Amino acid sequence: MKKVIVPLIVGIFIIIFVLGFVEVDNTDTSVSSDTIVYSVTSIANNLEKVTGLSKREEDIICATSKGLIKKDSKGEIVSELAKEIKVKDDGIEYEFILNDNIYWSNGDKITPDDIKGFFKELIKSEDEENIKALLDVYGAKAFRDGKGSFDKGVAITTGDNSVKIRLNKKNDEFLDDLTKPQYRIRKLLPVWGNIKDTYNELVYSGDYMITAFDDNKVTLSKNKWGEGPSTIDLVKDDNEELAMASFEIGKRDIVINPPNSQLEKLKNENKLVTFSSDEGYYLSINSNEDGLPLSSRREIYKHIYRATDEFMDINPERVESAEGSYFREDKEDLTKLQTRKVSINQDGGLEKIESLTLLAEDSDESRDLCKFLVTWFKDNLSINLKYSLVKAEDLEDLDLLKRYDMVLINIESNSNEKKEFYTELSAFFNDNEKLILEEEINDDSKEFKNIEEKLFNDCTIIPVMFSNENIAVSSKVSNISVDGNGNIEFSSIGNKEN
Repeated sequence: MKKVIVPLIVGIFIIIFVLGFVEVDNTDTSVSSDTIVYSVTSIANNLEKVTGLSKREEDIICATSKGLIKKDSKGEIVSELAKEIKVKDDGIEYEFILNDNIYWSNGDKITPDDIKGFFKELIKSEDEENIKALLDVYGAKAFRDGKGSFDKGVAITTGDNSVKIRLNKKNDEFLDDLTKPQYRIRKLLPVWGNIKDTYNELVYSGDYMITAFDDNKVTLSKNKWGEGPSTIDLVKDDNEELAMASFEIGKRDIVINPPNSQLEKLKNENKLVTFSSDEGYYLSINSNEDGLPLSSRREIYKHIYRATDEFMDINPERVESAEGSYFREDKEDLTKLQTRKVSINQDGGLEKIESLTLLAEDSDESRDLCKFLVTWFKDNLSINLKYSLVKAEDLEDLDLLKRYDMVLINIESNSNEKKEFYTELSAFFNDNEKLILEEEINDDSKEFKNIEEKLFNDCTIIPVMFSNENIAVSSKVSNISVDGNGNIEFSSIGNKEN
């Protein structure tokens, strides 16, 4: 008997001793099969304004709020809370006929007065640069400046099931602007300025409502009328590498812009979804008196064009060559595209240039492209290309820009916002180009053909490439899409485990 008991007691003591060194993780890592876990690098507590918010932070607004209209994944404007739009007086007046079955998350019907009340709050609270379309409404600017009342002075009125908006003047971009996140219908807009403490006080017009919120995680739960997965957890990861480590062990289902080194692997595993983005790269070539002559600028662009094509072939998921187009959509104009190609590839020579200098903002894409160009120019042209990477604000230093032969510019290139695009780009214009732009703005131009042709023909600012948006998705996700403004459409997410 003792022979049995003694070894048994010794064995128990050994087990207890070993367990004393085992660290027990009490963290609850279980995730329901109905829950999609979406990795984000930041969580904003102030959602009252879109100023300073990243696209991923805007996603929370888009998931929990709907607009009168929206821009779908094809970039087309479609109905959302409104089922019909009547345009009158040559684009001066818009009447939005509301859907019959639109509700807040608490079950109350969304009324025309709710929408009117939201616009009243938005005019007062949002930063001016984000609501230019709304400030085009008759009386809106005066009301924002504290003159007059909203009900009597601002041309936003309601009917039994409609909202009517009258502008000061025709604005062809009005509907396009109205699809942006800041125009998603919300109640108690100022309360969104401290969403962590107030989310329980709110009702939501979107597919989802916020049911938990802290510095590291936001939980979105589908409301009764919503579409998409039942629950989405937005979990904060400090960087993409940590996010991907969690993705690999099944703790994340969606990772936006995974590390470039992972793209090919993800693609081969059918876990990569790639979308076009509005992010464009342009090359400003120094045309000052001590800069490069036109013949050299044209030759440089020809070689940049060829090099970028090769860079795209190596990185097809990351970028798309501009092929002479200032906007991605312009590549659909095959006649214009072919004309540009012929112009770019005209015979010429790059004589007596032993070295070139390039300045760019420090980012993964800029860094990788610059490194590639250094090798390409050395191997193909025997030119020593030197580059410097700086902070974005340093590109505003005109004295610094003058010391370089070329500057790589990274800005948004939305073909529906050409005025804003060329205005931002004008920081790199010469005096003549600024004058041409000013004339086109004064003429209320929509296409800005004159300034585009000037920049292209003189090779002073030329299109290089467009970035793509990549999303890593787990085997749990059957579908995901991005709307025309670059925000995730949560209602589009398909869950294979449902």
